[in-house]
Amino acid sequence: MYTKYFGFNEKPFTLTPNPRFIYLSKNHKESFAHLLYGINNHYGFIELIGEVGTGKTTVLRTLLSQLGDENYRSALIFNPGLGGVELLRSINQEFGLNSSSEYTNELLAELNRFLLAENSKGTTVVLVIDEAQNLRPDVLEQLRLISNLETENDKLIQIVLAGQPELEELLARPELRQLNQRIAVRYRLRSMSMDETRSYIRRRMEVAGETGGVSFSLFAIRWIYLYTRGVPRMINILCDRALLVAYGDEKRRISSGIVTRAIREILNVPQRRYLKFVFSAIVAMIVLITILSMFSVRWIPGQTKAGPRELSAHSNTANDSSLHTNTPESSISPQPASPQATTGVAPLEKQLLALEQNSANLQAFNDILSRWNVARVKVLGSRLTIPETAVVLARNRHLRITEIKATLREAINIDIPFLLETRIAGNHGKYYLAVTSVSAETANISPALSERNSVPIRELESLASGTCYLVWNNLYQIPDNISVGDMKYEIRALQKLLKLAGVYNGPIDGVFSQAGLEAVRAFQKKNLIPANDTVGAQTVAYLYGYDKTVRPANLRNN
Repeated sequence: MYTKYFGFNEKPFTLTPNPRFIYLSKNHKESFAHLLYGINNHYGFIELIGEVGTGKTTVLRTLLSQLGDENYRSALIFNPGLGGVELLRSINQEFGLNSSSEYTNELLAELNRFLLAENSKGTTVVLVIDEAQNLRPDVLEQLRLISNLETENDKLIQIVLAGQPELEELLARPELRQLNQRIAVRYRLRSMSMDETRSYIRRRMEVAGETGGVSFSLFAIRWIYLYTRGVPRMINILCDRALLVAYGDEKRRISSGIVTRAIREILNVPQRRYLKFVFSAIVAMIVLITILSMFSVRWIPGQTKAGPRELSAHSNTANDSSLHTNTPESSISPQPASPQATTGVAPLEKQLLALEQNSANLQAFNDILSRWNVARVKVLGSRLTIPETAVVLARNRHLRITEIKATLREAINIDIPFLLETRIAGNHGKYYLAVTSVSAETANISPALSERNSVPIRELESLASGTCYLVWNNLYQIPDNISVGDMKYEIRALQKLLKLAGVYNGPIDGVFSQAGLEAVRAFQKKNLIPANDTVGAQTVAYLYGYDKTVRPANLRNN
């Protein structure tokens, strides 16, 4: 109805799941990473919990789309209200197996033959069960029996149980304790923040073809967030109704008043009761704005005054306290270089020298961390040194930093965010820039130079020293010191990556053979990596570029 008026090609806030509209918040990305980690490490059972409308199905659809290559066989059961035999028949049917038998032992035998065959080929078999809170206890016990299908060293099937919080209560029953104890990876999906709500609304409008015919005010976004609490399904319902109200009023700006009317229509609240509701909501909004204002004053971006340290988002053992000192504020405030110091220096060099060195390097490092969706370093009283201090901070966030000798363009071709060491030195060593994304002949850098985050690569090349630091995630825990004959489960992941790179055709068995070593040498030669017969961190980092399922951060696809 309103699509033509606002200039959309289609309705942006429909309730039907559409892959083109997928928006992954920080929590969605973290849950996705947890699922992949559990699957690729063959933990057996993985649990994903989330309230109604928080996006569990979105995460599962994204997961299944990433499991579509030859290394995986996946199946989705979305109608779990079945008996034990019916569930087994459904599973066999989804995998293309014989499902006509009415006997559990025959169905299990057929499934076991299939799993053994796939395991011998190095294929990971994944079973995803959505709305698992609807499973009966006896059916869950049947799933536990399926998980018993294994070899001496490996689980033959990875089972993802996704459901509402009631699933946790169900699994906590005494009769299901054996199953509950087998769940090695768990993640609770939470709602989006206000900033993510804003980005979510913008994303859906852009996909729908928005060309500037409608916009949401800041107070409208806050009001939407307060009402929906960041739940995607509720955001869709409210935004769709707000657009309809605006269309009826011939407005192109969605104000807080329009959102208020939309809420009233959704709730179908009588006028008198509604006024009480609005009054309470206004009070809540005033309190929220006051808190946000106080927060923004206390936490100024780039502030380095000593205060509470931030814990890693992914590690309970993260500890940066050894890097904090009570450095006086005056010693870390920006101190632009004097005109004499920059006389006759090229423009980019002048712009870099105009930045306070420690703050600039910390911003570069933090923006790299943001690309990996991990906790930024908000408090760092002591000087940030690269790579020494940065290596510790990255390790506490399950990231690795690897030094490489390469030109700027060679580093860009690796397709991993990196810290570019410049040839410009200050009082504390070299200045560093974060290269976070690349488009055509332009690189996005941090910190900005003369308010420019986007700089032509040919200009940036003049600053490069020839040393770069890759920041990457060794999700599969592949060791970088391997000898021929070593046998480890993690070597399977290395073999799969070498196969994806097109240099290895041997078995996926976790044994580092001479054929594996030759594949490593061929890959290193192809990518101009210094020869290292024990594999080496640089080789492992490069190999991850061939597995798009574990690359939430790369340079060419944001």
